[in-house]
Amino acid sequence: MRTPPRRLAFVLGLGVLGAWPAVAGAGSAADLFYERSLIGAAGVRCKLFDSSVSAALTASGRQARGAALRAGADPDALDQLESRALDKAAHASCSSPDLAVVAKRVQAGFAGYARMNVMSFPGGLGTWRADRGATAGAGAAWRLAQTAKGRSGTAIFGVAATENGAETLTAVAGWPGALAASGARLVMRDPSKAPRAYLDPRHADLAAQLPPRAMTRAFLASARSLAAPGLLPPGSTTGAAFRFSAAAGAAMQRLDPREAVVLEVTYPTRDGERVEAIPVEVGDFSAGIAFLSAKR
Repeated sequence: MRTPPRRLAFVLGLGVLGAWPAVAGAGSAADLFYERSLIGAAGVRCKLFDSSVSAALTASGRQARGAALRAGADPDALDQLESRALDKAAHASCSSPDLAVVAKRVQAGFAGYARMNVMSFPGGLGTWRADRGATAGAGAAWRLAQTAKGRSGTAIFGVAATENGAETLTAVAGWPGALAASGARLVMRDPSKAPRAYLDPRHADLAAQLPPRAMTRAFLASARSLAAPGLLPPGSTTGAAFRFSAAAGAAMQRLDPREAVVLEVTYPTRDGERVEAIPVEVGDFSAGIAFLSAKR
C-alpha cells in the first residue's frame, strides 16, 4: 500500500473532525488513516493539541482504519502504513510551516467537534451510538451502546454510566427471564491463539464472523443486578444487567472491526447450564471509546 505524497500527508482536507465523512474505497480510507495517524502522532510529539483534540484524532484514525478494512484493505498493509506514518511523525520538524497550517485546521475543526454530544459509528451489520452528554446524578445511561437480538428478546451491550458518573462495560438482557440467569460471559477471539480474525465472506450474519471455540477466551461478568430503567431496551419493562472488567473492554478494542464477540447469558439447569448466545459486532467500538475520552 502506497505512502501518500508529502503534501497530502500534512494537509488533512477531510472536513477534519466535524463530520468524519464515509469513504467509498480501501485506498481513500487508507489515505485518511495514514493522515490522521501522522498528524495525531506529530501532535503528541510536538505538543500541538490538548488531550481532547488528541483523543478526537485517535477516534477518527480508528474509524478510518475500520472503514479501510471493511472496504477490503489488508490488515498487514494497514499496519505497515501506520508504521510509516509514525516514523514520518517522529522525524518531522515541529517548526514546519506545513505542520503549523494543519494544526490550525485541526483546532478549527475541533471547535465544532467539541459541541457534539452524540455520534453514530456504523459498521457492517451493527452500529455503535456514543453519547458523552450523560452527567453524574442524571441516572444510569448508555455512553456507548449497540443493540443486539437474542432468542428471548433484545439486549444492549456497551459502556454504561452509573448515577455517580462511573463507567463500566455492561450488558443488559431486556427480558424478564434474564433475571433467572446465573451469570454471563463475553467470548471473543484470543489473539495469542489466532492472530487474525476468522471471517467468512460467504455469509453476512455475525455468527459467520466468529472464531472456533478453541481459539477464543472468555471474560466472566463481575456483577449481576436488576437493570436500571435508563439502560433497558425500548419496550422492555425489566431485565438483568451484567458488568464486565475494564480488561474485557481493552481486549475488545484490539479486535478486528469486522468480527464479532458473543455475549453468553447462562442459566442453571439440572445438567449444568443453558446458554443463550447473543452476537455483537466489534465494529468501531475502539473509535467510540476514543470519542468518549474527548471530553467537552
